[in-house]
Amino acid sequence: MGVALVVTLGGCSQVDALAPVGGAGIADMRYATNEVLLEKNIDILVAPVCSGEGLELRCTGETVNSESITATSTSQDESTFKLVVGTETVYSGDVQTVLDRNGTIGAP
Repeated sequence: MGVALVVTLGGCSQVDALAPVGGAGIADMRYATNEVLLEKNIDILVAPVCSGEGLELRCTGETVNSESITATSTSQDESTFKLVVGTETVYSGDVQTVLDRNGTIGAP
């Protein structure tokens, strides 16, 4: 019985490590940010990492050309965001629109 418990707990920690930290808003913005970067053929060196919530939600990463990638929430409910690569705004709008057009499910 003790062995089964250890195996079960070990499996849970591995699955938890794959899940994004935070709620649905942070996960959806991370998915949308990555989708826009792929759509725009932007080569990523460091994948955007997200933290915060509401208007403080922010994702940051880096391109292979050493340009910063910054996505910031533009609404308290985290439904809209702005994505800037270097100094160029590459997207500003709805998170769900990006997820829908790319067939991304988003966070549950």
